[in-house]
Amino acid sequence: MSTESTQPHTPSPGHEEVAVRLPQAPLSAANQWKRAALMARLPPAFRETVSDDSEDEVDTKKQIKYGSGFQAAKAIIHEYCDYTTIHGIRYLGEKKRPILERLFWISVLILSVFTCVKLTLNIWDKWNNNPVIVSFAEKSTPVWEIPFPAVTVCPETKTRRSLFNFTDSYHQVRDFANNVSGVVDLTERQKELYGAVTQVCEPHLHDVELGKATRKGMEIIDALTEVSPIFDDTYLNCKWRNTQKKCSEIFHKFVTEDGVCYSFNSLSPAEVFRAEGIIPDFIFREENHLSMDWNVEDGYSASADTSPYPNRVLGPGARAGLYLFMGGMEIDFDDMCRGPVQGFKILLHTPGDVAQVSKQYFRIPFDQEVLISIRPKIITTSDGLKHYEPNRRQCYFQKERDLRYFNIYSQSNCELECLANFTLAKCGCVKFSMPRNVNMPVCGAASLKCYNQAEDELLLREFNQGLANSGENSRGETECNCLPSCTSIAYEAEISQADFDYKSVINQDTPEGKEEQAKREGMKMSRVSIFFKEAQFLTSRRSELYGTTDFLANCGGLLGLFMGVSMLSIVELVYFCTVRLISNLRMRRKTRKELLQAVNKDA
Repeated sequence: MSTESTQPHTPSPGHEEVAVRLPQAPLSAANQWKRAALMARLPPAFRETVSDDSEDEVDTKKQIKYGSGFQAAKAIIHEYCDYTTIHGIRYLGEKKRPILERLFWISVLILSVFTCVKLTLNIWDKWNNNPVIVSFAEKSTPVWEIPFPAVTVCPETKTRRSLFNFTDSYHQVRDFANNVSGVVDLTERQKELYGAVTQVCEPHLHDVELGKATRKGMEIIDALTEVSPIFDDTYLNCKWRNTQKKCSEIFHKFVTEDGVCYSFNSLSPAEVFRAEGIIPDFIFREENHLSMDWNVEDGYSASADTSPYPNRVLGPGARAGLYLFMGGMEIDFDDMCRGPVQGFKILLHTPGDVAQVSKQYFRIPFDQEVLISIRPKIITTSDGLKHYEPNRRQCYFQKERDLRYFNIYSQSNCELECLANFTLAKCGCVKFSMPRNVNMPVCGAASLKCYNQAEDELLLREFNQGLANSGENSRGETECNCLPSCTSIAYEAEISQADFDYKSVINQDTPEGKEEQAKREGMKMSRVSIFFKEAQFLTSRRSELYGTTDFLANCGGLLGLFMGVSMLSIVELVYFCTVRLISNLRMRRKTRKELLQAVNKDA
């Protein structure tokens, strides 16, 4: 026995008595079984040298199995540091490493982790906020792969003065409202015509309210059609792909905010509108050309022939495009309704879009020959972006956004539908040209100011919401939220024009020439050619700037560069925190159970 403070120990049967150095204070019950475990398992020669102050000299595995909870946790950390593949960690786990070396490696590890995290956050920011890049496609696209634009033509002359003189009616309404003597009121029929025509005239003429707040949409359209210039006197000659065509066969009547217009190469209302939006007010075509071989996202099918619908050209140049010869009677020109500019408005748009002539158009004046050369601008989107949210890629695929009245999604159709909904909420009615169902009231002449103000208010609301919610490189979400279509076609045009003296081309010496001159007496004319400028064009393409693979590769490169971390290192960490830890805990529990059974047996 040791000469230091000891107490008697009763040996168990079959065992020799062993003197053990004990602390001054009695051991707690929790520490007694741990000490007994060490004493029972260690060799007798080494058992006598073990004390409460010598944990660091005990083997790591034995500390995990027999030591206290703190010893076991410390041993597991040492074990991980010894076996991990992450650079620098092993130097922190070595038991006899000097404190200065430990501080050095701690500083190096902290600096590496900080730099790695900072650069990884930069990559995350690019991946999260700038996932899309717009670049040129790998090859050019021939013009025959896209449809020829829909060409919507609206004459500036809204009435035939022989049927309805808007200028005289306007002054008559103002004078009667101001109680000018000798001025009588308009007849009921004149009021109906005035209420319809004033809706397509300049907004500053809406200062005099006349008529009802709501009317039937068909009444307005019928009135505009009744007084509008005769089709055959306006569209005199047409050619398509250098082949003479009857203008009435290739141009179809459409209703726009500019009144009654005619469109070439537009899809039929049955394809543009959903069932709810197909109302008698918009159905004017007896024949329906269905786009069986074309859609916006996929283009023409492989089975499409050289004359599908919508029409396409086979090459560039004026001979392969559309030619129009148009005219107007000088006697019908009205400077009050549309201002002192006469001629036509022409809008080029995608066949599936509803024409909104007041937003963007080309003006075709009389006595001019105008050449419009088209340069298509197409943006497509890669399939890799389909799993992104629309606000991240800043566009909608066709099946992602359903409109109430339109079959085909486009930014233009979406904005028009949103304007219709906003106008209905504000004014209790919609403009006659807006999409609607049969139950929606149509605004009359008395509601002109209201729906004009509604359009201005909607623009202001969209601006404020977009500005408040806009991100660094993304458009802010608004109530309309009309993002562009992921596959969109725009037709940019270059215009050149020259004076056109149509009388000089008429041979007045022949009977036919004299007849033609008499027929065109009092007319002004214009000639327009619309065609593609080049045979091929470059397509833009949205694609992933940082895909999932790129993001993982960049993050993995930074982790490997600064810390030597690989995927297996992460698996290794997870293994030590789960499988290895659970295994050690089960082993400790089993050992404790065995020792308790041995103690109880000895007792």
